[in-house]
Amino acid sequence: MFGPLALLGLIAFVFNLGGGLIAPEIPLYARSLGADYWDLGLIGASHGLAFAALTIPLGRASDRFGRRTLLLASGLAVAVAALCYVVSTRVAGLVVGKLVEAAGWAAFWPAIEAWAAEVFGRRAGTAMGVGYGAYAAAFVIGTGAAGFVMEAAGLRAPFVVYLVTATLALGLVLAMPGSPATAEPHHAAGRGARASSLPAGDGEARRQRLLAYGTGFVYVFGLGTVLSFLPVYAADRGLSPRAVGLLLAGYWMARLLAALVAGRISDRLGRRAVLVPAMLVSAACGVLIGVPAGATALYAGTIGLGLTAGACAPTCVGHIADHVRAADRGIAMGLFEGACGLSFLVSGLAGGRAAEALGPGVPYLMGAGLALGWTAVLLRGLRSLPAIRPVG
Repeated sequence: MFGPLALLGLIAFVFNLGGGLIAPEIPLYARSLGADYWDLGLIGASHGLAFAALTIPLGRASDRFGRRTLLLASGLAVAVAALCYVVSTRVAGLVVGKLVEAAGWAAFWPAIEAWAAEVFGRRAGTAMGVGYGAYAAAFVIGTGAAGFVMEAAGLRAPFVVYLVTATLALGLVLAMPGSPATAEPHHAAGRGARASSLPAGDGEARRQRLLAYGTGFVYVFGLGTVLSFLPVYAADRGLSPRAVGLLLAGYWMARLLAALVAGRISDRLGRRAVLVPAMLVSAACGVLIGVPAGATALYAGTIGLGLTAGACAPTCVGHIADHVRAADRGIAMGLFEGACGLSFLVSGLAGGRAAEALGPGVPYLMGAGLALGWTAVLLRGLRSLPAIRPVG
């Protein structure tokens, strides 16, 4: 019914559509319940805590029980989270919803990334560019529509829509016999699958994976800051709910465009050719947002952070796939997503505290400093070209 690439994009799009819709709503709804920046940080940190704690065991579970099983579990968890949001009348209810939602995402991303590595082999960067592009497209549509939905039907209306889209995502996975269930978890499966020629315990392969995990932590610090604080930060600077939604839509549009291009570039030119420039752009854009200099700088910085995230995500997945055995793909992707979840946790807690104590622009400056420092690490440690040739 669908080819592997179309299947990857469709699942990623439907799964994330409702998440995009509620991205600008949760901070604004929490603010309407009396939340301050510290409370907003706690909401974001709760997502990071659950995500970081669960991605590694759920990645291993996808190695053992298959990718489709974990995708089904992820769809169910997100539907339950949407229901929690619908009935929430206090900040604590939003925290519970975030915890459950994070569990769903923790099941989804390692499974879909490992499946892409199995099916597409050394083209995993290109394939996950499509997957992350579909994810970003869902957020472009969702965040762009969120302000209109909130203004037309109230702050809680997007939660109801999220429940509907989550149910559709669950039904989509259930209805697809050609879904990732066909992938064999312990050996390469499908067209184009490749096994690494490096042993799983090889020191250089491990170092290269660690660089990918660290890059995930750094770029997601910017993402976590945007999701946790930017809607309120922009509203405090005079943007309407509709303008806040469009601002986030600009972020996700930039991420979409970068994801579609960067994975393919990194497959052809090497991972370093993408990741080092992306870190430099992230540092510059964090400064643009963090130093109040008008709406133009806010929009430019937000779009630049979107470009960074879109470039880094598929490139990191491709880099991990270059340096891991087939039997360990799920756990390797779980470690990557765990690093991303830890970054959500740190950005929420540290960013929320810094915003309350030092000013709302400080979290973005923290992200800029982190990106600049990590650039030096990548320049020293990242191989300029893919390190291994596929065998088989």
